Amino acid sequence: MRQGISSALAVFALAGLALAADDLGPVKEQAVRLYDQGKYGEAQKTLVDLDNARAHDGPLLYRLFFCEKAAGHDDSARKALERAQVTLEDELGASPSIEVAFYLANTYTNLGRAPDAKRVAQDATGKIESGAITAPKSAIAMFQVGKLYQDQGRQTEATTYYTKAVDAFDLTDGRYVGNARWALRYLGTNAFAQPDFAAAEKALARLAEIGGAEAVDWEKLAEARVRLGQYASAAEAWKTVVKLNPADADDARYSARLAATAAVIAPLPSSPPGGKPFTSMSQTDLEAFVKAQSQAAIAAQTGVTDPKLRAETASKLLETRRLFIAACLEYAVRRYGIRETAFREGYAVLIFQDRAWEPTPNPEPTDGEATPSGS
Repeated sequence: MRQGISSALAVFALAGLALAADDLGPVKEQAVRLYDQGKYGEAQKTLVDLDNARAHDGPLLYRLFFCEKAAGHDDSARKALERAQVTLEDELGASPSIEVAFYLANTYTNLGRAPDAKRVAQDATGKIESGAITAPKSAIAMFQVGKLYQDQGRQTEATTYYTKAVDAFDLTDGRYVGNARWALRYLGTNAFAQPDFAAAEKALARLAEIGGAEAVDWEKLAEARVRLGQYASAAEAWKTVVKLNPADADDARYSARLAATAAVIAPLPSSPPGGKPFTSMSQTDLEAFVKAQSQAAIAAQTGVTDPKLRAETASKLLETRRLFIAACLEYAVRRYGIRETAFREGYAVLIFQDRAWEPTPNPEPTDGEATPSGS
């Protein structure tokens, strides 16, 4: 199929002829499908063939720019983008489709002309709102409208259209996966900032499911899950952060361990007895509280030999551990640097070792200590 398209277009290009619109339809459709599937190398070849056959339009030229950019062809990408700008500006007035406005706004954004991108976006969405053009029905058109609202900073409208688009996309053959990633990242990030942790978790979990989630996405997903009390799945999200960036994932390792422990010893308290919620504590307050709990745990667990006292101590240590883990998780979720603080303050062992929370008898004497006589 690919070779046949190239050969046919090459004949017309060499002859200096333009193909009829009916002849171009399947070729353009193939180029757009490859582009939508993220197969930018293959799409680029077909788009170049169309261009050589003088069969370009504004949206196709923008796609050619993106493919050249993805291939690292900076000069070719710049030239395609400049041509896309001129062509899209010519097409904008006569086009009843939202597509031209979408690609022109993107073109201006890539040229560093944000005010022009916003102006085009406002005009396009204004026509939808006034009824001058029909509201979009297809998933990709709804995505494009969502992006136009995003270009204006209108989060409510962008969220509405991105949500509709994500629900409508058919991703079975990989088509529109890139668009879905963009929309889900937008939805998850904005919901997290509001904060609406349930909506953030839903969007970011879907992003992770379709593939392509980055470390920052997994971090937000983990943090949203902690806020929702989903500790086991939060631990798995942080473990993925470690896999994606093992050289710079110390905080993620500590956070994953904290969340995994929380899943075992839950429920966690939201505040210490009679105190203000952990979510209301400052960084300094959290550090002081965690330090105090670690000292209390170490003091309570040693020198316990009586079985009844050991059981009572174990119960008290569990209460202390829940407070300790809850405060540490709050510290980690705020990204204050849990690894550095735990290491500096000497309680990293309480994060990683379960045995550190068990009542123990007095430690064995060292060689320098007096030992009782055997006689």
